This record gives sequence, C-alpha cells and structure tokens, in this order.
Amino acid sequence: MIGAAVATLLAIAALIVSYILSTHSRRKLQAMELLVKELLKSRDSTRKQLNELHSSALGTGQRLLEMEKGILALSERQQELVLQDPDSRLYSRAARMVELGAGLDEVMAECEIPKAEAELLISLRAGKKG
Repeated sequence: MIGAAVATLLAIAALIVSYILSTHSRRKLQAMELLVKELLKSRDSTRKQLNELHSSALGTGQRLLEMEKGILALSERQQELVLQDPDSRLYSRAARMVELGAGLDEVMAECEIPKAEAELLISLRAGKKG
C-alpha cells in the first residue's frame, strides 16, 4: 500500500513538473512567435525602403540621361553656330589674346578687327578685373 501511495505521489509530481515545463515552453513559443512577427514587419519595411530607393535611382538615372542628351544637343548647336559665323572665331581669338595680355595694335593686326572693337574688348577685360 505504501508503494502504491509513493507511486501515486511520483505520478502527481511528474504531472506537476510536466505542466510547469509545458507552461514554460508555451510562453517561450509565444515569445518566439512575437519575435517572428516583428522580424517579418521589419523585413517588409526594409523591402519597401529598398524598392523606393531602387525607383528613385532609376528616376535619377533617367534624368541624368536626359540631361546628358541636352548637353550634347547644346554642344552640337554651339559648334554649328561657331561654324556658321567665321567672324566669331576672330572675336573669340581676340578675346583670348586680350585675356593673355595682348595690346591694342597686336589684337588689331592678328585678328583683323577695327580699332574700336579691339578697344572694346580691352575695356571689357579691364572691367572684369576691376
């Protein structure tokens, strides 16, 4: 009879320990489920940010391509204008000579421009310095 009572007490103790372990495991499982939910939210948020950055980068790249095309078109147009007006090359050369410090007579002789225009270039250069 004592053996049956001991066996019953051991069985009850085993049930209590089993219940305690089960409750502890359930709490751990709930904590892990909560952590998984938070990680999934974080992953979704990060994925959304990455998609926004990707879209932004594509838009920026597209704008850069458009700007590059615009710059090339302007450069071509500028070249066309330079080629259309041969006198502009003389004035560009005269302006460069004035920038380098050439005098009135030298600019007039080298670029074949009138005295008044050479004086104007020189006075414009003096105005930029002052």
